[in-house]
This record gives sequence, C-alpha cells and structure tokens, in this order.
Amino acid sequence: MELSLDSLKHRKISSSLTILGIVIGITAIISLMSIGEGLQYAVAEQLEAAGSDKIIITSGSGSDVLMSALFGEGLKESDIDMIENVNGVEIAIGFLFNSFPVKYRKETLMTSVMGLRSEDTEKVFSQMKVFEINKGRYFEPNEKGAAVLGKKAALDLFEREVNIGDSVYVKDTKFRVIGILKSTANNQRDNAIFIPMEQLRDITGSKDSITMIIAKASDVSRIEDIADEIEEELEKEYGKGYYQATTSQQIAESVSSIFSVLSFVVGGIASISLVVAGVGISNTMFTAVMERTKEIGVMKALGATNYDVIQIFLIEAGLLGLIGGIVGTILGTIISQIITIAAGSVLPVEFKAVVTIEMIIMTLLFSFFVGIVSGLFPARRAAKLQPVEALRYG
Repeated sequence: MELSLDSLKHRKISSSLTILGIVIGITAIISLMSIGEGLQYAVAEQLEAAGSDKIIITSGSGSDVLMSALFGEGLKESDIDMIENVNGVEIAIGFLFNSFPVKYRKETLMTSVMGLRSEDTEKVFSQMKVFEINKGRYFEPNEKGAAVLGKKAALDLFEREVNIGDSVYVKDTKFRVIGILKSTANNQRDNAIFIPMEQLRDITGSKDSITMIIAKASDVSRIEDIADEIEEELEKEYGKGYYQATTSQQIAESVSSIFSVLSFVVGGIASISLVVAGVGISNTMFTAVMERTKEIGVMKALGATNYDVIQIFLIEAGLLGLIGGIVGTILGTIISQIITIAAGSVLPVEFKAVVTIEMIIMTLLFSFFVGIVSGLFPARRAAKLQPVEALRYG
C-alpha cells in the first residue's frame, strides 16, 4: 500500500489526469441516477398521499393514462353517477382541467384552473380528502363567482399575496377568493385555482365534458375487481378501449418500472465514460511499469514474488479508481442538490434528487473494480519481467 501511494505521489500530473476520467464518469452516474431516484420517489409520494383506495378513470388506454388525465376530456358528467353506482364504489368525483390567463390586480399569468361540481366539494374535502382547507372555506352547492386557491397560487404565483376576500379574474370572469388550500407537495395542484365546474364550462364553452374521475373504493382488498367492473360499465356504454380505470397501485408499479428502466439506461450511458477512464488507467499503469522496470528488477532480486509485484500494481490501479470514485461521488452529490433547487420550481411535483447510501457504495465499488480490471494486464506484464533483464533497463 505504501509503495503504491508513493508511486502516485511521484506521478502527480499523470495520476490526476487519470483520476479525472473516473471523476467525470462517477459524477455523471451519481447525478443521473439521483434524478431518476428522486423522480420515482416524488411520484410514489404523490400516489401514497392520494391513498391506496383511489381509482383514476380517464379517456385513452395503456400508457396514455397520465397524458389523458392532463389533456383528455372524453368523459361526461353522467359518467360520474354511473361509476358511483358500481358495486364497491363509495364516492366518485369529476374534475375538469384547463389553463387560462388569471389576473390579480394588474398582473396576469397563465396557470391551471380546475373545475369541481359545487355539490361535490363536501365529498372532495371531507370524504375523499383529496385536498384540505388551510384558510376560509370551500364552495357551497350552487355557489357561483367563488374561487379556492392552492397554497402556492395564493403565496407565490403573483407578486403580491392573494388573501381571502380578494378578487381574481379567470379569462375576464371575476371570482372572489373564499378559501386557500394546504400544501399538497404537488406544484401543479398548489399553483391551481379551483372554481365551480359550471362556470368553468361557461368559460371554455364545453358542454358536459370531464377530464378525469376519481373514485374511492369501499374495500381496498377488492380494488382491482372494482376497477375492472368500472371498465366493464364504460365498455357497455362506449365500447372497449375508450376509457381506463387505473388503481393507485397500478400507476405506482408502472411508474416504478419506467423509472427503473430509465435509471438503468442513463447509468449505462454514463458508464461508457468509465470504460474510457479504464483505458486511461491501463495506459498510466503501462507507463508506470516502464518507468519502474529497474525497481521491479531490484524487488525481484531481493526475493519479491510475482504475486507481490502484481499486488503492488493492482493496489495502485485500484486506488486511482477509488480516489476518482470518491471525488466523483462528492461532485455528483453536489450537482444533484443544485438540480433539486433548479428543478423544484419547474416540475409539477415536489422534486428532490435522491442520493442513497446503496448508490454511493455501488459507485465506489464499481470505480475500484474498474481500476483493478484496468490495471490487471499491466500488473501481469510487470510480474513477468525477469530480474536480470529488468536490472539492465535504463
């Protein structure tokens, strides 16, 4: 170990350049994997907050479920009552989403506007518990001209804070703020403005379209069967493949699967740089063998075995990889925190790049392994040198 460390100290420039390749590769791996881990964690947190007893009904099928929930309007208001009558469904609530310019005082900004049937607000807040009121109240049945704001919409969306009793204008229609929600850790919902669905329909010109329906199952153990029954009822009405009922668990599994594949792919891409770095380590070690040929001859003449020589050079190569891995891990962690700050205000969910202990251990072991493998051939070449020939070198 001491011989290996002394060798690295004497070749500071070449060692530093070799380590730099490992640093770049490990930094990229840590940064990319932490983003994937953070996104997976954020989505899982949102689904957990929604509850395991929820079923999301949207237009479209298969992988279209998330996009349909944001942009689709294939469902109808009559579907809410039909779904609520399915055996095992406790409550069903419809949402209508859209984006509009919203004016507060002299400032106008684009934001999400969500419509709720005024008679459903009791179910949303008290029974379904999708949202919680922080200040004020929610809509009363048949109430018009009232708006409930997400926490960020009230505090941060405009230059001045919006308070209870203030007025906002959605596409020139005036609404008085009657309530402000608690934070949901979801930027899209926290920046949204909630108004009666009837008035949102007047603004959009849509007749009875619904973007998404959320149903609450009375028995979580039967939630898959209940979702299938909902789909069957929709198929009877509209035909197969037009609508999909997806449980929270199914969405979580789908998201987890997608992010696992993405993490593997981006990790693989970043690992290519480690292969290049490995070539750099091999080159450095070959140079070290040539520079220390006479030293190897002296060690062998004094009784050092081939194993001793191989061990010295493998430890040196492993240290190059490990030092690069440590520095890369530190830089990757710092970059992931910068990404957290930069992306947190942009993404529709609360985002935090996650660097796990397992991730750190894996990357350090991997960088050490790359060093060992890269130094194996130069180390064997050093061990095969004959003492007499090595002493004559130089």
